[in-house]
Amino acid sequence: MADITWDHSPPTTWNAMVNGHAVCSVKRKDIGGWTAAWTDDRLWPAPTHLPRATPQPTRFFGSLEEAKLAVEQVLAA
Repeated sequence: MADITWDHSPPTTWNAMVNGHAVCSVKRKDIGGWTAAWTDDRLWPAPTHLPRATPQPTRFFGSLEEAKLAVEQVLAA
């Protein structure tokens, strides 16, 4: 399991750090919600309602807590 820390760059960005390296950036969007973008070669899987969609490096979330939890779950696997 990776040791994950969160680095906050006010006002709108949180970076997931593993061993001192940023692996994912979570940013607040002007339209509401948050995007989580991997900074390495990881991809978010296609959403279940769009099973044929191509995996993407960025994924949208409704809240910061939801985004951070999803990033932590991927990194814990």
